[in-house]
Amino acid sequence: MRFVAPVAVAAISGVVLWKLFATLLLPLLGLVFGLMMSVMKVILIVAVIYFIISMMRKRREEASV
Repeated sequence: MRFVAPVAVAAISGVVLWKLFATLLLPLLGLVFGLMMSVMKVILIVAVIYFIISMMRKRREEASV
C-alpha cells in the first residue's frame, strides 16, 4: 500500500496538470500558430508579386535592347 499511494498521487496530479495545460496553453499555441501562418501567407504573396515584377522588368529590358 505504501508504494501505491505515491503513484496514485503522481497520476492524479499529472492528469490535473494536463487538463490545466490543455485549458490554458493550447488555445494560446493555436493563436500563435495561426498568426505565424498568416505572416507566412503574406510573405508568400509578396514574394510572388516581387517575382512577377522582376520577370516583367527583364522582358522590358530585353525588348528595349
